[in-house]
Amino acid sequence: MTEVISIVSGKGGTGKTFTAANLSLALQSLGEQVVCLDTDLDSPNLALQLGHTPDNHTIEDYLRGDINELKAVNVHDSGLMFVPSSLHLTDDEVSEESIGRMLDRFSGFADRTIIDAPPGFNRGFYSSLNVSDRILVVTNPEYQAINDVRKIVDEAEDYGTKIEGVVLNKIEGVFEEASKKEIEKATGLKVLKTIPRHREVTKSIHKMDPVVSDPHSKIGHSFRELAADITEKDFKAPWYSPVVRGLRKLKGV
Repeated sequence: MTEVISIVSGKGGTGKTFTAANLSLALQSLGEQVVCLDTDLDSPNLALQLGHTPDNHTIEDYLRGDINELKAVNVHDSGLMFVPSSLHLTDDEVSEESIGRMLDRFSGFADRTIIDAPPGFNRGFYSSLNVSDRILVVTNPEYQAINDVRKIVDEAEDYGTKIEGVVLNKIEGVFEEASKKEIEKATGLKVLKTIPRHREVTKSIHKMDPVVSDPHSKIGHSFRELAADITEKDFKAPWYSPVVRGLRKLKGV
């Protein structure tokens, strides 16, 4: 039976798609067969994060009935399967029924489906809640963002959907930020991973090459550790990775 995990956020710009792409690849690297599904039709970035420009075979093509569920699946160089959303504006909507049919087809071959859900509290968000076994919340260390996480907690409780925890992204380490402890106390959720605002992330997004693709990336290791926790498998970063990163820094790479 395929487990469905939705990556959600209370607003756009938190790093939700960055998390969905890298977590999916990290799960794939642990031997899981994963499908990553982009249901954020208004701001579709999953394909770009994976270095792919979708011209057809998108979720919109499926929603319009032009192709079936399997025809919408694209394959990353790593072997990760993903369903991209079109880069063009569209009036299509992801209904719970349509996403449910797609998930049913994936259940025959995928260990896990990761849904890059639309941000906020719209129809797509609630559809994702209803079809998911658990959700992962991505947020930033802003005090205003805590209220969004609280809303997600309330809605997930109403739908009976388990919240795995929080990925705290874009940390700068300044005084004005909400701390990990403050977020955990205010929301009742565990912060599973903290991701800094770092040049490595900016470079990864610019090059459309996920950090997990780099076997020595410290942030990539964080996503592999998160994947290991989710799957209850083991991951240990290579002991020499800090040496590789140090050499790269000396060379200005």
